[in-house]
Parts: sequence; C-alpha cells; structure tokens
Amino acid sequence: MVELKTYHTNCRRANLLSITLSLRTMQSLFCCHTKTDDTHTGSLTGQKHNGQNQYTIVVFGRTGAGVSSLVNLVAGSAVAQCHADTRPCTQRAMSYAATFAGKQFCIYDIPGYRGHSPDAEITGIIQDIENERGIDVLVYCLRRKRDTMMPDVFREIRRVVPRDVPVVAVVTELERQEGTMESWWTTSSEAGKVGNGEALGKMGMTFEEHACVTTLSPEDVMRNEGFSERRSRSQEAVRRILAGQCTEVKRNPMPNGIE
Repeated sequence: MVELKTYHTNCRRANLLSITLSLRTMQSLFCCHTKTDDTHTGSLTGQKHNGQNQYTIVVFGRTGAGVSSLVNLVAGSAVAQCHADTRPCTQRAMSYAATFAGKQFCIYDIPGYRGHSPDAEITGIIQDIENERGIDVLVYCLRRKRDTMMPDVFREIRRVVPRDVPVVAVVTELERQEGTMESWWTTSSEAGKVGNGEALGKMGMTFEEHACVTTLSPEDVMRNEGFSERRSRSQEAVRRILAGQCTEVKRNPMPNGIE
C-alpha cells in the first residue's frame, strides 16, 4: 500500500510539472514583448493598441541565415540577440513589438531550420502561432548563397498555414553586391543558369513580394557611408513591404486547419 501511494503521489507531481512546463512553453511562444530598459513585458494573446490587435509577422529561415538580424532591422533596435557569424542565435520562439507606417506589429523570431531542433518542430511553432494569433505575413529570410534555399520546408509551411497568408522573401548579406542590391534577384549565382529569383520559382517557391537587403547593424556601418545608406534603404524596403501587405483587418486565428 505504501508503494502504491508513493507511485500515485509521484504521478501527480509529474503531471503538475508537465502542465507547468507546457504553460511556460506557450508563454514563450505567444507573448509579444516590448523592450524597455532591458525588460520584457507582454500578454498571451498580444498587446492591443487603439482597440486593434497587432499584425503578426513570422520571420523564418535556415540556421545562420540572419533571421534575428532581420528582426532587428525591422524593429529598429537590437531586440533580438544575434552573432556576426552564422552560428545559431535563437533557441526558442520570441516576439517583439514594432511600430512603423502608423501600424502596430508583433514580429516573431523563431529558431532556424536545419539547426538544433528538428524541422518538424520549427514548422509546429509556426502552426501554433497561426492557431493562437493568426499570421498576417510570413517572411522567408535567405542569404545570397543558394544553400539557404529550402523548397521542402517552404512546401511544408504552405501546407500548414492558410493559403491566403502572404509569403515574402528577404535576401540578406547584399551590402557588397555589385550594382544595386536588387540586382541579385535577376543575376545568376552560377554561370549559364537562370537568375536567382527565377531559380526560386522553379523550385516551387513563389512570393508576393521580395526585398534584397543588408542587415548589418548600425555599429557595423557607422564608418562606411555606402553600407550605411544601403542599410537605411533596406529597412525602408522591408517595412514598406510589410505595411503594404497589412492593409486589411488583422487575420483571425485558424485553429481548426486550413481555410
């Protein structure tokens, strides 16, 4: 009897621990944080401004592609931790509030694909965000090299997220691109091959819009006028795309599957 009682007591403790961990996981996924004096505050369903929910933006990409740097570029400050190299920075989903073009946004920085976590787990995070908040725009962050192109991941995300959610591409690491940064889209990375943008399309990855940018930090460009100008144009380009894609009322969650 003593052993049986101990067994049931341990089971109850295990169940309570499991529930506690699940709640913490949900909070890390769905709190939209604002950075003020190095502290974060938020709520489970996101903050509201002027009676309207923030538009939900999810930025994804391969580990080391610069997702966190892109989040910082859009947010306008270093809200997300990132490295100067391609080491993975984001270990769990985080979200940050941003305001531009007269609109409020909640921008999600999620762990990279092909990293420490299984790809299915990362796609599950995106699906959970859709189920909880409703995604307004998906942003695929790529570096200029083609090894960050993931057609299989793109197809899987399109399978679990409603088709009316727009996907935009942002290609980074183009501060040294000859000509304009935008020229990367029509230039071939391999001799005799089609342009990079067309190559993405042939892989089944089509986008509502795209931007070719640099995500260097303000500190990295402060002594280089050319890089600094490109960074400013990059921020303007990405923000313009996001604001232009969020002209309707914020999407409602779709917890029961694809529309």
